[in-house]
Amino acid sequence: MVANWYKEQPTNRNFLTPVGFKLSLELFPGVDFFCQTANIPELSMPFTTVPTPYRNVPIAASGGVDFGDLQVRFIVDEDLVNYKAIHDWIRKFGLSEGRADEKDQYSTAILEVLTSHNNTNHIVEFVRIFPVSITGVPFDATTTDIDYFTADVTFKYETYEIRTLDKQPAISTQSLSVTLTSDATGVLNPGEPFTLTYTSTGASSLSINNGVGDVELRAGAVPLNATGALDYATVVDEFTNTVTYTITATASDGSTDTASVTLSLKQPITSANRICIAVVDENLGSQTFAGMESKWVSFRTNWPDRHVYLLQPNLTNATSAPIRADSINTLHVPPTFLEAADPDKFDL
Repeated sequence: MVANWYKEQPTNRNFLTPVGFKLSLELFPGVDFFCQTANIPELSMPFTTVPTPYRNVPIAASGGVDFGDLQVRFIVDEDLVNYKAIHDWIRKFGLSEGRADEKDQYSTAILEVLTSHNNTNHIVEFVRIFPVSITGVPFDATTTDIDYFTADVTFKYETYEIRTLDKQPAISTQSLSVTLTSDATGVLNPGEPFTLTYTSTGASSLSINNGVGDVELRAGAVPLNATGALDYATVVDEFTNTVTYTITATASDGSTDTASVTLSLKQPITSANRICIAVVDENLGSQTFAGMESKWVSFRTNWPDRHVYLLQPNLTNATSAPIRADSINTLHVPPTFLEAADPDKFDL
C-alpha cells in the first residue's frame, strides 16, 4: 500500500470553476438559454438513530433518495424565445385544456460541466424533467441603467446521473498530417523576404528546423529572409546556395510526419567573388605570354573566388570556334587561364 502512494496522487490539479457549464433541453433543441446560474442538485436520504448507553448512533434507513430541485437562471432574449418555451410548457400542462401527450410533458436536460480549457468533462443528465415555476418579467420605465432581464426556473425531475466523458483529446482521432509551402519564386537575393506557410491535423506539437523552432498548432505562417537562411544553406555553385526547411509534426502517441520545401539563394556579392571584367589593350609588341601569365597567376592568388571572363575581339578571320589559335596569340592569353577554363581541351 505504501509503495503505491504515487498512483493515488491527483493527475489534474486544475480546480472546478463556477462559470464552466452549459445547459440544453432535448424538448427545445434550437433554443439557447444563455444560462447565468445552474446547479447540480443536492441529495438526501432518510436515516434513523439507534440509542446506545453512550450516544445515539445514526444508521441508514430504507426509503430511497430525495433529489433537490434544479434551479436555473437565464438571460431572456429579445424575441422571448427562451422565456416563452418554458412559459408555454408550464401553461400547456398546468391548465386542463392544454394537456397533450405525455411525451411532450417531460424532457431530458443535459448540464455540461466544462474544464478550465472549456472542454466538456462531465455531463449531468436529468430524466423526465419538467418546469414547475418561472419568474415574471418586470418592466420598469424609470430604470436608468440597462440591466438585461433574467428569469429563474425551478425544475422537478425523476432522477439524474453524473457521467464522466472520455478525456482523450479530440485531436487524437484525426490522422496525422502536415504540409509546408513557401511563397518564394526563383532565386532569392540576399535580404529578400519570404514566408513559410504550414497546415497540420492530429498533431500535438509542430517544429521547423533551421533556427525556426516550435510553431503554433494546426496552421500558421513564418516570415523569414534570405540572409538568415544562408546560415543553414548548402553551396551549389559559385552563384547559388540551397536551403531546405522541414516541419515535423508529432502526435500524442509519439508518431511523426514531416514535410519539406527547398529554396534557392544567391551567394552574397563580396569583394572576393564579384564578377570583374578587365579590358586589356596590350599588343604583340608590348606584352609577352610570360608577362601575361605572371599577372594572371598573381591575380588568381589574390582573388581566387572571383569570376573572370575573357572578352575576345572580333577578328577578321574569326570563325565559330570558341577560341582560335590566332586569337590566343594576339591576346597573349595566359596558358593557366585556358587550362582552367577548359581543362579537357587545353593541357599545360
